[in-house]
Amino acid sequence: MPKPEKIAAVEELGKKFAQSKAVVVVAFQGIPAAEMTALRREVRKRGVEMQVVKNTLARLAAEKAGVPGLGEFLRGPNLVILGRDDPTVPFKVAVEFVQKYPNFFQVRGGVFAGETVPAEQVKWYATLPSREELLAKLAGAMTGPVRGLVFALSGILRKLVVALSEVQKLKEKRGEQ
Repeated sequence: MPKPEKIAAVEELGKKFAQSKAVVVVAFQGIPAAEMTALRREVRKRGVEMQVVKNTLARLAAEKAGVPGLGEFLRGPNLVILGRDDPTVPFKVAVEFVQKYPNFFQVRGGVFAGETVPAEQVKWYATLPSREELLAKLAGAMTGPVRGLVFALSGILRKLVVALSEVQKLKEKRGEQ
């Protein structure tokens, strides 16, 4: 008979998995507590959540939330990095962990928009531009043609004003008004 605490933990983790667009599983071992606390603060600033999980409970929660393939990465001491807003940020955070602390962290894999991502491909997902970067590129691409049209129309209007000014000068020379 499962304990109520474990049932509640599975429910809570299942909700987090269901709300997340991306989940990355990172193995950790031997990291000092002060470093882990600093990493948690840094992760929170980036808008993602990091949680140390029990493998069996995480497997149950992933199955319940309909997150495919996450269970295959859950072995040994793990933490999960969950991203709700931008699915690339958890992958970027995981790669930064491994680069900053190669002796303590190892990426096991993850899930990106419902697709299982093996450890070898996590770096590639980390290189994807964030949502903000994509929106900025889209805005730049959309304003380029509009800006060109504005400059072209303003050039035509400038030429019209110059032509009308010249006509007025000619009429004044002839004495006409």
